[in-house]
Amino acid sequence: MNELLRSQIETCLGSEAHLLEELRPLLDAISATYDTCDAEQRLVERSLELSSAELTTINTRLRREIGDRKRMEEQLQHAVSLLVATLEATADGILVVDRQGHIEDYNTKFKTLWKLPDAILETRDDAQVLAVASEQVQDPEGFVSKVRHLYDNPAEKSFDILHLTDDRIFERCSKPQSVGDEIVGRVWSFRDVTERVQADQEQIKLLTELENTNRELAKANEELNNFAYVVSHDLKAPLRGVKMLAEWIATDCAAQIDDDGKDQLALLLNRVDCMHDLIDGILQYSRAGRVEGDVMAINLNDLLRIVVDMLAPPDHIRITLQENLPVIQADRTRILQVFQNLLSNAIRYMDKPQGQIDVNCVERPEHWEFRVTDNGPGIEAQYAEKVFGLFQTLSPRDDGEGTGVGLSLVRRIVETYRGRIWLESEPGQGCTFLFTLPKTQGETADAQRQTSAAC
Repeated sequence: MNELLRSQIETCLGSEAHLLEELRPLLDAISATYDTCDAEQRLVERSLELSSAELTTINTRLRREIGDRKRMEEQLQHAVSLLVATLEATADGILVVDRQGHIEDYNTKFKTLWKLPDAILETRDDAQVLAVASEQVQDPEGFVSKVRHLYDNPAEKSFDILHLTDDRIFERCSKPQSVGDEIVGRVWSFRDVTERVQADQEQIKLLTELENTNRELAKANEELNNFAYVVSHDLKAPLRGVKMLAEWIATDCAAQIDDDGKDQLALLLNRVDCMHDLIDGILQYSRAGRVEGDVMAINLNDLLRIVVDMLAPPDHIRITLQENLPVIQADRTRILQVFQNLLSNAIRYMDKPQGQIDVNCVERPEHWEFRVTDNGPGIEAQYAEKVFGLFQTLSPRDDGEGTGVGLSLVRRIVETYRGRIWLESEPGQGCTFLFTLPKTQGETADAQRQTSAAC
């Protein structure tokens, strides 16, 4: 008998056995019912336990899926926001349409470029937008025909140039929009390139003018070169005659000429020599920077020894060359002229009983810096620029010290190689001429070619 039923019977009826025997069938049925109810209760409780676990699992899964979906939505919102910001930030006008010609999206730049009213864009009808845009181009039929062709051939790409009636110029680019292997629409981009095209046209115009100018300068350069040679020859010929006549008079008529006459003849010969040197100087100056030489590797250690030997300085003047001078890229004759003029000037104007001339070089990041230093009379600051002028000398012409062309020639050669020259000096303390030359052969060659073309 069910224990719960037995407990209830004993509580209500006591332990009267005869009564229990008479009610046995009924009690057994009730007991069976109790047992069935207990079993069903246990089954329900078990079912509830199982259902609760499943619900917990499902709930956990749903929460995870909700969290994942929320993150995906946030990522999607971020991607859309980034796309919108990109479309608005780009310099191009962007239009996106579907396969049916409905406008999917566009940016503000597209609206601005084509001057489209909001009412047209709000229709999302590409045909209406096309009608407004076609009125603004110089070739409306070709403009519309190209659009229709691309709509009929959705896989094609296109790029062309549009000329508008207000003289603006657009680049038009069109590509299909695909999702997987399926083409779902088309993306159009428009870029205003008016300023760039105008700049290119202006550049072409300037280049054409520059080419014409270079041809004219090359022709003038050739004529000037020929003129320099002709003038040099025509001026030197009478000078040679004057010199020969003066030497003949000084030699054959020496007995008939007094000391004053001899001094005048000597002055005449000196001025003839000065004039001859001046003509040579002018010729060299006219050619410097105009006649293109051969750019080659020049070992300055060897070149400067040759220059010193050519100048043959007097015994009281010592020239010291820095060891391990660099190898530079330039025209050998031009560089020889630079050092020859600087050193000869230092020798010519030396006023000390023991003269010292030093040649040094300092390496800079982009160029070599050369220094020619002497302990001569020096140059006052007010003449620091004058000495580089053509025909400028600091001594009277009759002294026969120089033609005033040498330093002008040096400056012109140095500047031909995109270098610069200047001097540092204290009167009575000597003088230092400094000049720079580029390190690379390309810069040197380009500079020489440009100068030759422009001079």
